[in-house]
Amino acid sequence: MSSLLLTQSLSAQAAQPTGGGTSWLLPFMLVALVLLVWLPMRRQKKAMAQVKEKQAAMAPGTEVMTNYGLYGTVRSIDRDANKVVLEIAPGTEVTVHLQTVTTVVEEAAPAAGTAAAAEPEVRDTDGTGSSPVDPLDDDSRRDPGPRND
Repeated sequence: MSSLLLTQSLSAQAAQPTGGGTSWLLPFMLVALVLLVWLPMRRQKKAMAQVKEKQAAMAPGTEVMTNYGLYGTVRSIDRDANKVVLEIAPGTEVTVHLQTVTTVVEEAAPAAGTAAAAEPEVRDTDGTGSSPVDPLDDDSRRDPGPRND
């Protein structure tokens, strides 16, 4: 009797389809697709919120940069018409769309100690008023190398 049961169970297992190894693929692909759509939308939403926050903080006199690289100072803002008047040079004003003004320029003032340290000290050693020559510009140190005539 036991051999009959063993034979039946083996034949039943052989009759079942064995393609169950790919059943995880469809849910995995769906999750990947949702992530590929959702993550960029989330990033874009955060970026738009930051731009709107910066635009709300803008007032006349604010230094700004447009998304095409034009720097200027805000002279007036018309939020209803979505227009900003920028002064890009003394006496030169341009009107741009409010959405193009994306960056508020925040200039940090350099510390007094770092400005002096950044500039090299020039010494007048020979009294002629000229600065010393950089050793890389000295012709005697240059090796022209072999010539192929």
